[in-house]
Amino acid sequence: MVRTISYENITFTEHSVGFVHEPNGRGTLGIVWTCLTVIVLNTWTVLHVNVPPSHWRSWHMYLHKLKWASVTVLIPEGILAIAFTQWRHARNTIPKMRRFVPAWTLHHGFYAEMGGFKVVDETTGQQYTFRTPQLHWLAQSGLISLPEITNKDIRDKSKASRLAKTLACLQSAQFLVSSLARVVQNLPLTTLEIGTLPFIGCTWLTYYFWWAKAVDMETSTIIYAPSISKDDLRRLAEATCFARKSGSWYRPAVKEIHSRGWDFYWFEKSTDMKTLSIERGNKLVPSELYDFVKHSEAETRVASWYLPSVSEFLASEWDNVNDTVLVLAGWFFNGLHLAAWNSQFPTQVESLL
Repeated sequence: MVRTISYENITFTEHSVGFVHEPNGRGTLGIVWTCLTVIVLNTWTVLHVNVPPSHWRSWHMYLHKLKWASVTVLIPEGILAIAFTQWRHARNTIPKMRRFVPAWTLHHGFYAEMGGFKVVDETTGQQYTFRTPQLHWLAQSGLISLPEITNKDIRDKSKASRLAKTLACLQSAQFLVSSLARVVQNLPLTTLEIGTLPFIGCTWLTYYFWWAKAVDMETSTIIYAPSISKDDLRRLAEATCFARKSGSWYRPAVKEIHSRGWDFYWFEKSTDMKTLSIERGNKLVPSELYDFVKHSEAETRVASWYLPSVSEFLASEWDNVNDTVLVLAGWFFNGLHLAAWNSQFPTQVESLL
C-alpha cells in the first residue's frame, strides 16, 4: 500500500513493507554478540559442579556456579582436564563397586565422585565426605553397607537440561560451520572469532566427559556407620591416600590443616558467603590422624573428608595420565590461538600481547 502525505508544503510517500532482510556484510556488534553468545551459553551449560554443603541456599549455588563460570572462561582447558579426570575415575569404579552394588553404573561413579554419598558415624555423629576409594575400602572392611540407588534416583535429583545443552551445541556448530566456510573461501576471521574456536573444542569435549554427571544436585545420600575408630581412619588414609612422607619442600594444596599451605588455591575451598570466610577442617581432624599424614600428600585429601562438600579441583586420584591430558588440553587450546599469528593489530603493544 502506498500513501502520500503532505505537511507544510512537504510531500513524501509512505510505503507499507513486510519482512526486510538484514543488510549484507558483517559488523562489529554482530561479531561480538555472536562470539559472546557462544562463550556464555557453553560456559554456563557445560558446568557440572559437585554437591554443595547442605546449609547452602539457591543463591549460594548461583554464586558458586558464577565463580566457576569465570574460571571456565579463563582456563577452559583446565575444566576439560577436570572433566576427563572425573570421567576416568567414575568409569574405573564400575568393576570394583559392582561387588557391593550390582547395578553400579557410570552415573553412580560420578555421583560418588561429586560427593553424593556422606558417611555419618553413629557413635560420634561426625559426618565424612568420602569418595569412591574411601567408600570401597569401608565397604570391603565391613564398616558400611552401600545403599542400592538406581540411575532413575540419580536423574530425579539432577536438574540436567539436555535441551539447553543441545541449543548451546547447535549455536556452537553454526558458528563453527560459518567460520570454516570463511576459511575455505579465503575470507578473514577476526581475532575474537579465532579465540572462540578453541573454546568450542574444549567445551564440546567437556560435554562428552560430563554427559553422565548429574547437574545442580543439592542433596546427598547419607550412609550410617555404626562406628569408625581413629585407627580405622588411619588405615583408610594409608590405603587410599598418598600417605608416604615427602621432603621439606612439600606444601599441601590447601591450607585447612597446614599453616604453610598455598593461598592461591582459594577456589578449592568452601566459603561461608555470609562472613566471606573460608571454612576450615583442621579443628576436626583428630591429632593422631594429623600426626600420621602431616608433611605427606595425604594432608589435602584427609582434610577434605571433614569439609561439608567435595572440592571441585581436588581429584580423588591423580596419576601421569591426568598430567598428560592436562598438558595436551593446554597445547590444544593455546596452540589454536597461533592461527592469529599473522593478524593485523592496531598497535605494536597489542601485537605483542
